[in-house]
Amino acid sequence: MHSVTEVDLDEWNIHLRHCQQVNLLQSWQYGAAKELSDGWCAFRFLVRGGKGEPVALAQVLAKQVPVFGGAARINRGPLLIGAVGAGAGDALRFDVVRSLVRECRRRRWWVVQIAPELQGKEYALRLTAELKLRHLPIAPWASGMVSLADDEERRLMALQGKWRNCLRKGWKLGVSVSVSSGDSGELAELLARYRQLQQSRGFTGISDALIAALARQTGANWEFTLFVANRPETTVVDDSVGMLVSVRHGDSTTYLIGATTEEGRKLQANYVLLWRAMQHAKSLGCQWFDIGGLNSTTPEGIAHFKQGLNPVSYALVGEWRGILLRSV
Repeated sequence: MHSVTEVDLDEWNIHLRHCQQVNLLQSWQYGAAKELSDGWCAFRFLVRGGKGEPVALAQVLAKQVPVFGGAARINRGPLLIGAVGAGAGDALRFDVVRSLVRECRRRRWWVVQIAPELQGKEYALRLTAELKLRHLPIAPWASGMVSLADDEERRLMALQGKWRNCLRKGWKLGVSVSVSSGDSGELAELLARYRQLQQSRGFTGISDALIAALARQTGANWEFTLFVANRPETTVVDDSVGMLVSVRHGDSTTYLIGATTEEGRKLQANYVLLWRAMQHAKSLGCQWFDIGGLNSTTPEGIAHFKQGLNPVSYALVGEWRGILLRSV
C-alpha cells in the first residue's frame, strides 16, 4: 500500500534529482504555468512505499467547485524516483496511479482524466478492468528521445545521412543562431509567427497564454530557451528565417515549438536550429532530448524531419477518464 502526501517545492526538488527522463508536463513550472494560463490549481504529491521509502512524484491539476467537489487531470505522471527496470517500472507506475486515483477520490475530485506514463498494453486493460476508467478516442502521446551522452562528433554520425547533410548545408550557407532565455524581447515575434503557422496548417497547438506563462517560469534545472536563426548579413529578429523554443526540465530538454520561413527552409535553418537546441541542452547538463511529439497525428513532413534524428521511440497507453463513484 502506498501513501500519498502533498509536498512543497523544496521537497519536490530534493526527490526530482533522483528521477530519470523527467517529462515537461510533470515539471513544477509547467503546473505553475497552467495555473496562470488556464485557471487550473496544481497539487504536487510524494508517493511512498510500504516501508516509507519515496517511490514517485506526481503533479495533479484540479479544478474545484465549492460544495460539489471537482475534476482532476494527471498528465504523464508519475515520475519514478531512482532507477527502475522497464518492466518493473510500469508495474510500479500502475500501482502509484491507483494510489493517486484513490487520493483524487478522497479529495472529492469526482471526475478524473489521466494520460499515465505507461507503455505496456497490459496496463491499458487494467486501467479499465481495475480502475474502471474509460478509454478516450484521442491519439496516444508518442515521441522519441535522443541521448546526449556522446560527444558532438558521435552524435553527428548517429543522425540519418540526409539529415546530417542538410545540417552541414545550413552551416555552409552561413545560418547563424542567437540564444535567449526566459521572457525575452523576441517572444512576441515568435508568438506572432506561431499563430500564423497554426492558421495556415489548421492545427490548435499550444496557446499563446501557456507559452508566455512557461517563458516566465524560473527555478533550478529549468530553462525556457528561444533560438533565432538569421541569414549571415543580419541579426535583426524581424528579419529572422526561423525560430525554435526548447524547455529544460530536470535531466531532459523538450523541443516545444518551431517556425521556419520559406527562405529559412531553403537555407536549412530548421536543421541548424534543432541541432543548436540539442547542443545547448547538452551544455546545460541534460542527458536526454525529447523531440516533442511523434504520433499518428504528426504531419508527414514534420515526422520525417524528427525521425532524421534517429530517436528512441516511445508510445504511451493514451487518455482515460472516469467518475469515481467507488474506491479503487
